[in-house]
Amino acid sequence: MKPRKWHHSIKSRLILAVALLHAILMTIFVTDLVHRQQSFLVEESTQSTMGIAKTLATNSIPWVLSSDLAGLEEIMRSQSQQPNLVFAMITDKHGKIIAYHHKEVETSQHIGKYINSDILDKASQNLELAIFQDSPREIDIAAPITVNNALIGWARIHISRKHIFDSIQFITIEGLLYTLAAILIGTFFAWRLGNGLTKGIYSLISTTQKVRAGERDIKVSMDRKDELQTLSNNFQAMLNNLNNKEKELFSEKERLEITLKSIGDGVITTNKDGLITYMNPVSEVLTGWSNFAAEGIHIEKVFKIYNETTMEPAFNPALRSMQQQKIISLTNHTVLINHAGEKISIEDSGAPIVDNKGEIVGAVLVFHDATEARQLRSKLTWQAMHDTLTDLYNRQAFENRLEQLIERNLEDDTLQHCLIYIDLDQFKVVNDTVGHSAGDELLKQIATIMEKQVRESDLLARIGGDEFAILLENCNVEHAERIAEKIRVAVFAHRFIWEDRVFDIGTSIGITLFQGAMSKANIMSQADVACYIAKEQGRNRIHIFREDDQTLNQEFSTLDWVNRIKRAIENEHFMLFAQQVIPLQKESDKKSLEILVRLEDEDGQIITPNQFLPAAERFNLMWRLDMYIVEKSFQWLKIHADKIERLNINISGQSLNNDAFIESLLEILAKDPKINSKVCFEITETIAITHMSACISFLNRIKHQGCMLALDDFGAGFSSFSWLKSLPVDFVKIDGSFILDVMQDKVDAAMVRAIHQISDEMNIQTVAEFVENKEVSDWLAATGIDYAQGYYYHKPSPLENIDF
Repeated sequence: MKPRKWHHSIKSRLILAVALLHAILMTIFVTDLVHRQQSFLVEESTQSTMGIAKTLATNSIPWVLSSDLAGLEEIMRSQSQQPNLVFAMITDKHGKIIAYHHKEVETSQHIGKYINSDILDKASQNLELAIFQDSPREIDIAAPITVNNALIGWARIHISRKHIFDSIQFITIEGLLYTLAAILIGTFFAWRLGNGLTKGIYSLISTTQKVRAGERDIKVSMDRKDELQTLSNNFQAMLNNLNNKEKELFSEKERLEITLKSIGDGVITTNKDGLITYMNPVSEVLTGWSNFAAEGIHIEKVFKIYNETTMEPAFNPALRSMQQQKIISLTNHTVLINHAGEKISIEDSGAPIVDNKGEIVGAVLVFHDATEARQLRSKLTWQAMHDTLTDLYNRQAFENRLEQLIERNLEDDTLQHCLIYIDLDQFKVVNDTVGHSAGDELLKQIATIMEKQVRESDLLARIGGDEFAILLENCNVEHAERIAEKIRVAVFAHRFIWEDRVFDIGTSIGITLFQGAMSKANIMSQADVACYIAKEQGRNRIHIFREDDQTLNQEFSTLDWVNRIKRAIENEHFMLFAQQVIPLQKESDKKSLEILVRLEDEDGQIITPNQFLPAAERFNLMWRLDMYIVEKSFQWLKIHADKIERLNINISGQSLNNDAFIESLLEILAKDPKINSKVCFEITETIAITHMSACISFLNRIKHQGCMLALDDFGAGFSSFSWLKSLPVDFVKIDGSFILDVMQDKVDAAMVRAIHQISDEMNIQTVAEFVENKEVSDWLAATGIDYAQGYYYHKPSPLENIDF
């Protein structure tokens, strides 16, 4: 430590300040005292001299009037007793000395001489004192001698003030001695005070030096009651806190170093200039540099990275993070060339290190070996775009390429591309006859055959179970047809043998040309329709989509309905209608309704079910439509349950055989069981008989949830009576064909009565449909039919418009 100058210490400054203060104060005091004393003594001397002069003037009057020199001489000798007298004289009014006394000079030498008449002349004008001299060392005054205000002479006294000067000098010396004594005493006490103050400070200084040297287990003790004790206590608390924090920091550092050494990522830290300050073991292995060798070296020399594709130098994320003052996320396609020249695929990221002032002081780089990960990613990418069974492109890859071609067509509408859609004709036979393993082997063999017939630029994909598609880029219809024909012939010529069984396989192929602005859905739809027609026309043939083909137009219209139905479900364009079911044998203040469905098109027109249900049934969409109706019906019923006696919902045959529909329906029923008793599901007689096993299973599961069941369109086949007792239904809905002519056709009337009687015996209630007038309504009530519905009572209307 550099030695401190004496005047830089608090103790020295305190002593110096006290000494200086005492010196200044005592100097002021002594100076003031001397000045006052001097003024007092001089004033006293002046007054005394004046008094002597006036007394001498008074005593001299008779002697001056009589010109008695002897008497005047006697008076002069009497003045010799005056202390500090230098001389005394009496003059006439003209300044001529007539009597004189000097303590050292011969008197006779001055008798008869004249003194300075100017001073006397001036003073005689007002008969006032004449002052010849008034200085700190002497005073010389003349008093007028008057008789009846007439000047007759002057009495002059000259007094020495040397005694005053000597007295003032003595006082001054004495004051200086007192000042010196005060300075010494003050300095002593300042030394004592400073010593006591700085002793504690030096103790703290010594402690800080020990702390600086690394000591921590130090006790700071002061037996004081002043601020230094408070400072000492605070310093001890600070030292204890520092000790604890350092222990925590050391532990944290140890944990951090253990963590950095144990983690699987490489970690490199740098200072703000990019010089390496630390490398963990993983980074040492990956870079080929040791922490010792790399310390202080610029990071770009140790961490050399390049673009994996172009091998151009890549930016260093640590340096970039400091430049941009933010975290640089993981970068892909980066390769590290280590100290040994090896190439390692890595993923890296950098982040700036910021101090408590927000200033960047360095960066941390984190990276890891991504070689296996990238190999796995490449493998997964390949798998994501390829069919696992045939190794052909899958539907995702096919649609991606199709979208690319569509975008190119938008840029250049002269380009022509073709899509070949292929469906195997006998695949289901193979699967059902010899099993799925045989079916899988067949698909592999067919894929190999097709690959041999296409160009390298063509994309062959398996897009479904036994469906394949080929995208022919920059290809016209004629060339696409030749390729399709080669595939058809090659596949048909192939004999598939499995377990000594031989199968002939055919292909139904549809071709469509797409040029200009066309949507992916439209292109796929055209190819699908063309393939469907090829299959409908006898299989193992090719059909090309053309705009003027009537057969295609019919099929395309059907497929268009499929898309419309899907969009309507997704966009909730299907509307729920309802028709009231009227009780004929009792009164009820609650309503019974049958849910019906309509489709609202883009123009707001209502489309009836006979236009869209055939397409929904043909393309297996009924279960989705049924689920849509069930969900919306239950949402409405939850709100109006207290006003409804029964809500009838129709279920199609497809839904009965669809596990996804049944599971979803059971989930809905389980959510709010208290309203299940108000729900009645309807299935047609034909469905019940055709899917008897599935129907009975479904009805039992639904009954178990508390719902009611109805058999719709009952009576179309009289043999159904034999099945009625096997079905756990609550209602039979008599087919409307019997009700329309019941008043004119006795057979229809007999059928209605028979159905009612048999149902009544089985405790099943009957419902008559298609009631259009009062006459039929009255006959049904008289016959005992329980419920009726039809235009006579209520025409179907939107469910939301039902009045209560």
